[in-house]
Amino acid sequence: MRTLLLSDIHGNLPAFKAVMSHASKQGFDRVFFLGDAVGYYPDGDAVVGALRKLNAQGVLGNHDAWMLAPEWQTSSGYIFEILNWQRARMRPENTDYLLRLPWHREGEHHHMVHGSPCDPMVYIDELEVARQAFTCTAKTWIFHGHTHLAGAFLALEGPNGPWIRYRPFTKEKTVLTLPPRGRILVNPGSVGQPRDGLPLAAYAIWDEASARIEAYRVAYDLEAVRRRLADAGFPLQLYERLKVGR
Repeated sequence: MRTLLLSDIHGNLPAFKAVMSHASKQGFDRVFFLGDAVGYYPDGDAVVGALRKLNAQGVLGNHDAWMLAPEWQTSSGYIFEILNWQRARMRPENTDYLLRLPWHREGEHHHMVHGSPCDPMVYIDELEVARQAFTCTAKTWIFHGHTHLAGAFLALEGPNGPWIRYRPFTKEKTVLTLPPRGRILVNPGSVGQPRDGLPLAAYAIWDEASARIEAYRVAYDLEAVRRRLADAGFPLQLYERLKVGR
């Protein structure tokens, strides 16, 4: 079973299309979505519709939750203005898809969450936070997003407890094989707004049979995003962020 891992798409349709085109050449059997289909870029409705057509098994992200929850709809700031704009333009069937997403989803060997298995809103961005995250689930494979940083924390048993190391996914292709009795926190990175200094969309494929992760970085049409932002009247600083991967 090969599973496509997608996270933090944030309404960036050109990046999403580029990732899906690239991933189709690698081959996959199912899709796991790790949250934040909406926010930042204009095409949240199209992204959610595409996830529905893919029958993506998903979890809720913080931007998805903010868009749906009435208590956030009067919050100030351009992020919430964008979310209100997207909510007003989202088809009912796509809103329903997001409303049905849980905060956590588990399989026999895996756990899916947007942030940490300890708390969906927590960023797993340092070793001690990762160490704590491993204690909040017994699953071997833990898939998350939220930080927009593509990489994995690998835990191996040592004489004084788990030994944890971090592996970033910054190359065009990175392959990481899980050793026997190891456990792993995998962040496929952000499709729509990477923040590791690379202006490249990120995704990964989990090959369960071979116990490995294939992580990819993909170029896409940044100018198409700029034009879309301008057409929608969104802040062009969002395009500037994409150019530098921040």
